[in-house]
Amino acid sequence: MDARGIAARIYDLPTARRRAVIALGLALTVAASWWAVVDVTPDFPVSIWFPGSAAAVITVLVSRGRRMVVAVLVGVVLVMVGVGAGRPINVSIAYGLAIGLEAWVVARMLTRGRPHASMHNLEQMGWFLISSTVGVLPVVVVAGAGASFVSGVNPILVGAALLASHLSAIVALVPIVLVPLRERFTKPVWEPIFQSVTLLGLTVVVFGPAAPLAITFLLLTTLMWAAARFPPVWVAAQTIGLATAATVATSLGVGPFAVLLQDDPRGSLFALQLFLLTHATAGLFVAAQSAEWRTTAAELAVRERDAMRVADELRELNQQKDHFIASVSHELRTPVTSILGFSEQLTEQDQADAETALAGRIIYRNARRLADVIEDVLELSQLTTTASVRPATELDARRMLIDCVEDATGLVAPGRNVNVEVQAPEHPVIMIGVEQDLTRVCANLLSNALKFSPVGGTVTVALIDDDPDELELRVSDEGPGIPLAQQEAVWERFYRVQSPRHSEVPGTGLGLPIVRALVVQRIGGSIELHSDGVHGTTMIVRAPRHRGTLGRTGQPGAENAGD
Repeated sequence: MDARGIAARIYDLPTARRRAVIALGLALTVAASWWAVVDVTPDFPVSIWFPGSAAAVITVLVSRGRRMVVAVLVGVVLVMVGVGAGRPINVSIAYGLAIGLEAWVVARMLTRGRPHASMHNLEQMGWFLISSTVGVLPVVVVAGAGASFVSGVNPILVGAALLASHLSAIVALVPIVLVPLRERFTKPVWEPIFQSVTLLGLTVVVFGPAAPLAITFLLLTTLMWAAARFPPVWVAAQTIGLATAATVATSLGVGPFAVLLQDDPRGSLFALQLFLLTHATAGLFVAAQSAEWRTTAAELAVRERDAMRVADELRELNQQKDHFIASVSHELRTPVTSILGFSEQLTEQDQADAETALAGRIIYRNARRLADVIEDVLELSQLTTTASVRPATELDARRMLIDCVEDATGLVAPGRNVNVEVQAPEHPVIMIGVEQDLTRVCANLLSNALKFSPVGGTVTVALIDDDPDELELRVSDEGPGIPLAQQEAVWERFYRVQSPRHSEVPGTGLGLPIVRALVVQRIGGSIELHSDGVHGTTMIVRAPRHRGTLGRTGQPGAENAGD
């Protein structure tokens, strides 16, 4: 979206066209100031409204080079307007120079040293109000003192009236050249038309003959409708129309402020200017906030689409990676199986010499390690889906645990003398699940505990059956423990604990990632790691008793499929 307003677009015009616009701005300044000067009340030398100050600010804003030159030109022109309207020369000079300084200060603060000024968010709207207020102060001080000196009116009253008159004009008129001119309109076509017709009708009613002052609030509610729903330029244009209608009606003696003008001219001026200032400020603040919210929502929508696209790409890449790993692992499995078979034959031949037997054992041991890595990688690639490809069956968890312990202890080197202590109920522990998944979890945890246990150490395996909904498996060892800083990292693929004692034990760093994936994704349980980082590690697995239905896969919630 092009965030430039009318002022910025005029600033970027070629020199000749820009100067023509500046000349037009000076002419509008003269016309608006002349109307305001000749319309002052007899006993209070302050106009009902002073749109000439807004025209002066806009003229200085669109100029290039030294804006002070254009501001001085504005001041000279307004001096001539004052003299032509019959004002004393000293008052005309005071007013003209003060308004020229006012225009320069407002333009200088709005641009803050930049070529363009803009107003498309809440922060810039707040700065616009501050700049306008500060810019009006020269008029309040200089022109107020001069007018009170000539007319003998209280300078405080004159200064307050000038502040309200000039500030309400700047706030009501200048935003039309600062807000973005083009913003995507997303609302139905009928809504802005209906809102505009409603505002026009209420304006006619409110500023019609004998209209009470109390119903003026209806205009604010309708303007808030536009501010909340439509682009800021729409609100700025309606604010100008409302301000013009209110001022013209009052000067013609029509509307609630005109009635008040007959009884209390000063109070009427303050009331009208406060009305204009309130409506313009409220409308622009709400419009700026709404525009900022719409911009933020659009940016978030774009980021969400980008994030979803990246997520889809990452999922696709992950699937490609899993397919690649599975394909490569399958291709490696056959030759490795052949190597295992032939190396086993070499070690079992009675006539083989010692050197051949040693070579056979080395080949077998390393081929076995490579085969385990291939199986782990294949298992991880299959775990990318939650559902198990095997059916859930009724099984005895106690029997399965004892079998796993027997298999694991048979792989321990005889010289290490690691004992396994089993703590399990005497009765069968029945559950529904995929036996292969549960066996793999138990076997991996036991393998880790046995590998890292010291010589003569003890591994404790406990099956706890005290909950009707879940079982708990605890595997504890007396190994070196896992440092606290690395306990989260051990669940990552291929990660191995960085310590000399752990490095002495061969492994791939895939055991615990496989266990957690099986427990969380397939079994539907949870797993915890407890270690003080110095001595011993305890793994706690909690598994539901009724995961899946007999004869079905381990898909979550399958037991309720027929409810």
